[in-house]
Amino acid sequence: MIMKDYYQILGISENATDDQIKQAYKRLAKQYHPDRNPGNAKFEEKFKEMSEAYNVLSDPKKRKEYDSMRRFGGRQGFATSDADFDWRDFMKDFRSQAQGFGQSTSFSDIFDDMFFGSGRTRQKESEVEIRVPFLKAVRGGDVEFQYNNGNVRTLRVRLPEGIADGEKIRVNPVDGPSVLVTVRVQPDNSYSRKGQDIYFEVRLNMAQLILGTSIRVNTVYDNQVDVKIPPGTQPGTVLKLGGLGVKGKGKKGDMFVTVHASIPKHLTRKQRELLEEFAREVGLKY
Repeated sequence: MIMKDYYQILGISENATDDQIKQAYKRLAKQYHPDRNPGNAKFEEKFKEMSEAYNVLSDPKKRKEYDSMRRFGGRQGFATSDADFDWRDFMKDFRSQAQGFGQSTSFSDIFDDMFFGSGRTRQKESEVEIRVPFLKAVRGGDVEFQYNNGNVRTLRVRLPEGIADGEKIRVNPVDGPSVLVTVRVQPDNSYSRKGQDIYFEVRLNMAQLILGTSIRVNTVYDNQVDVKIPPGTQPGTVLKLGGLGVKGKGKKGDMFVTVHASIPKHLTRKQRELLEEFAREVGLKY
């Protein structure tokens, strides 16, 4: 097993200044950042390794501990092929000695990372919730948000099309720990959502319901579609518009339009007489 060389990973010398460490990390992060290389597992692993190196070398205390361990294990690290050598016992003894010398817990944590890889994120990951307008969540796109991790910072996250309430996205800043973003979708005055289906309500007058008509409806993607209302449509009828719901994850939902009746509250005397005549004609009781 070989100790990781964080200086080599970032391509810097052992005498690199803090600014040189930061610049080296930023330069490499632009090349290997997961957002620029979606689906590239090799680049993602490289980015994690770089972040691990930066986490240690950018912290004066951790860097000092790391340099001490490098001297302990040899400049180029050390390895063994002795089948009888028990690394677990060695680690146990090393931790015990390190604590005896007054080293912090992070000392042995860094040691674990260097020899066995980072099985967990050593930097403390921040968690934030952001509120996103309904249509923004449906359509996707970039959203800026602020969070406080000692200092107030502004970051940008790209929402995938069709993201749902409660879903999480991990953002990896080039100069700090990752941020786990929970998306909270705000309700909309016109639309509601179940899964990838969209629900919309319209109110039609009696003539439209009785005689039939055609209405124009806006979809969540700001397209207009004509919807035919058959003669004799009853209040509460639900019309299905196939494929006009939420897109995302390789699927398309449907849009459901619920029809309600709009009844006038006030009639003139003439209007009432005509309505009564119509009721008598068709046999409606009132």
